[in-house]
Order: sequence, then C-alpha cells, then structure tokens
Amino acid sequence: MKTIWLVYEQNNIERNRFFIDQWFLAAGKQNAQITLARYEDLTFGMKDGKAFLRHREGKTLPDAAVMRLNQPLLSFHFEKMGIPVFNSAHVANIVNDKRLTHQMMSGFVPSMDTVFLRGDEEASPLPYPVVVKAVHSCGGRQVYLARNDAEFREAIKAASPDAALVQALSDTPGRDVRVYVLGKEIVDIMMRKSEEDFRSNIGQGGSAEPYQMCESDLKLVRKIIDMFDFSLVGIDFILHKGQLMFNEIEDAVGTRILFSNGHEDIVKRYLAFVLSRLKSPV
Repeated sequence: MKTIWLVYEQNNIERNRFFIDQWFLAAGKQNAQITLARYEDLTFGMKDGKAFLRHREGKTLPDAAVMRLNQPLLSFHFEKMGIPVFNSAHVANIVNDKRLTHQMMSGFVPSMDTVFLRGDEEASPLPYPVVVKAVHSCGGRQVYLARNDAEFREAIKAASPDAALVQALSDTPGRDVRVYVLGKEIVDIMMRKSEEDFRSNIGQGGSAEPYQMCESDLKLVRKIIDMFDFSLVGIDFILHKGQLMFNEIEDAVGTRILFSNGHEDIVKRYLAFVLSRLKSPV
C-alpha cells in the first residue's frame, strides 16, 4: 500500500475540507493511505551533509506528496530525498512565479503586455488602467486594478513591494477561461465570470459555466501542456479583442467548479494518476 501525504498550510485546511475528505474516500477504494500533513508540522534541511525532513509527530515519510500549497522549496526537498511530488518541484517553481511563467510562455503563446516591477516605481510603465499582481498571488488575491499613479503606488504596496508585476487590462474584464488539465488530458474547460469585479475568480464572487474552445485555441492549450509535465493544474486565459490571451497557470488549483459540473470523480482520477506514476515513474 502506497502512503501519500496531502500537504496543506494550516490556514487553508478548513475551507478545503470537502476536497480533503474526498482523498480519504478515494484512497479507501484504491488501496492507498492518505495522511493530511500540515506544512507547519514539517522541519527540513541538511544534517551531516544529507537532506532530512521530519514530521513533528514522527510520521513515517511518504511514498509521494500531493502539494496543495505554494512552497517550491519544500517540493524540491521532497524530491531531493527521493519522494515524488505532484505537481513536480519544477512545475511548482515556474507556475507559482508569474514572472517565470510569462518568461517561459513568451514567443509561444499570446499574452497581455507585462512588466516586472522593482517596487520603487512611482508610475505605471504601461498606460492606465493596469492590473498589478503579486508574482506569487493565487485565487485573485493580491491582484489590484490601478487607474492612476496614486492607485498604482498603493497597489504595489498592497501586492508585494519587491515581487510584483503590472499588466495591461484586457478589454473584457471580469471574464476568463480556465482549462483543467490532469497529466496530458484536458478534463474540462470553464468560463468564469463576474459582473461586479474585474477579477472572475470563484473565490472573489465569480460564477462559472462550460466553455467550448475552437480548434485553434485547443492547439494553443496543447502547446502549453507539451511544455510541462503537469499533474493537476488550471491554465487560465483572459479575453482581449476576441482572442484568448494567456494569463497564468494555477498549481494547487481549486476544484469546486469541477465538482459542481459533473466531475465528482476528479480526486479519484488524480489519485489514480499519482499511483500510476509511482508504479511507472517518468
């Protein structure tokens, strides 16, 4: 029986309790053991020249870890110790830094004009209105609209003074398209909408409905999928001048939209994916 740690930060456990419970249910049917491991209970580093990682309660290290948090350093450490992580440390490192993600996508997929900020800018290097984001933001948090210099400076301060970027605002704010991907497979495509906010995230009050992509857009998605070795992610696009523009990739992607749109088996499928990789590592 394979043991898998489901790793969360403490402050995200309760609001994700339903998703977590689905892992325990799926494990009971697939001969796996799931342990909920809090980031705050883990200590890791080097001892006697070798990598070590221990759990506060002395739990035996797992066969694999499913990372539901933005901690690429911990992901790399698991892998250093021979423990596979999902998503991989390489994927987590890139997609949890919006600068690295856009660097990697540049020249391959269209995106809005983007400038990486130092934190000492007094005015936007792009014409207003603009969107200011912390480079490690997710779920629509630490993302701000700025329409003038004063709002721009406040947005940088609120987002992250030393790790932010600014992007041109699309002509269709409050709309985005999320493509859910498991491995190389497109699970579903949803349009997220908000009539009240330029952000369409469900956590910010948005709604979602199924979306049909044309073949040229699907080719764009497949091009991104081929660039990575994904586990479960969300690839997000915004709409501008009638065209899909790459926005970001969500690592520990939320699944509420999937559960509410006929994909009650998403955790079962994700666990099967993890177990298959443990049997036949790539």
